Amino acid sequence: MNWWRVVLRTCAAGLAAVVLGAGLGSGWSGPWAAATRGQSAEAAPAPSGAITLYTSESEDDVNLLAGDFMKRTPGVTVKIFRAGTGPVEAKVSAEQQAGRIQADVLFFADPGFLHDLADKGQLQAYVPPAARGVAREFHYDGNQYHEVRLIFNVLGFNTLAVHFKPTSWWDLTKAPYRGRAGMPNPFVSGAAFAGVGTFASMKTFGWDYYRALKKNDAQILNANGDVIQKLASGEIVIGQIVDFFVRYAKAQGSPVDYIWPTEGAVVIPTPVAIVKSTQNLTAAEAFVNYLYTPAAQALFVQRSYVPVLPGVPLPAGVPPLSTIKIIQPNLAYIAQHREEIKKTFTEIFGVQ
Repeated sequence: MNWWRVVLRTCAAGLAAVVLGAGLGSGWSGPWAAATRGQSAEAAPAPSGAITLYTSESEDDVNLLAGDFMKRTPGVTVKIFRAGTGPVEAKVSAEQQAGRIQADVLFFADPGFLHDLADKGQLQAYVPPAARGVAREFHYDGNQYHEVRLIFNVLGFNTLAVHFKPTSWWDLTKAPYRGRAGMPNPFVSGAAFAGVGTFASMKTFGWDYYRALKKNDAQILNANGDVIQKLASGEIVIGQIVDFFVRYAKAQGSPVDYIWPTEGAVVIPTPVAIVKSTQNLTAAEAFVNYLYTPAAQALFVQRSYVPVLPGVPLPAGVPPLSTIKIIQPNLAYIAQHREEIKKTFTEIFGVQ
């Protein structure tokens, strides 16, 4: 699948889907589950009770989304377990081995992990009605997990300390940035792991790129939130980071900016899925469907994410997506070489 071609086709699709979505936006809380199961809207049970979300999304973002959902869906409570992708996956794996995943919904940046869960029959297929108009390629493994917005790995920098804008990923390895460059730990950040696995598979980078980073004393931080904090404070002056962190911090007045590297920005899948063992399928489906509504997509844009619903305006400062050079994540390579990627990164940087 040409993932980026799907992105461009989706984002260029015009306003028709938004018009359709707007019709769903005012009365979305109810008919969606019935539409998926082939029942009549009148027969659909109203969502109620509690659901538990396991996520690696930033705390502010997930609280905003969950709060808006609960406001629009009286009677449903969203409980949240939030950590880095690695810790979230460890929790899911431990619960799976114990007999049942305790989450109702999963939302984090590791489609390979979700693919494995789908293969093991752990995820619930679902077609969100509010996602009409979104390319079917954004619904994976027979509608078992779904893309609800777009993020990219880019190069961020401190505007007070860096006087000449970087242009290349290889700039992180240059002498002026010795000890002053950073990136998230791929054992914590799913976006970082996708970037490492993709670069490791490419002749342009390979593991020599990471050896060069190590030679330049690049800092391996924890999550993307730590990278943006240290970029803003000047503790590091340049780093790999997910784009929306920089846009949001810049809008709040932090001395940070980012560039789309000449080799390309890495698009990072961050799917959402319903766990098959959920005890509250109606509410879980309602939450996933909500993420595609114009209200939720507007919140994604407010938080500086690129929306997946066609026709929704891009965040301020994001150029037309057709002008951006993109590196598609090599998901097949990552799935086949997951343990090798972990082992080699640990050998180079001594972290895990």
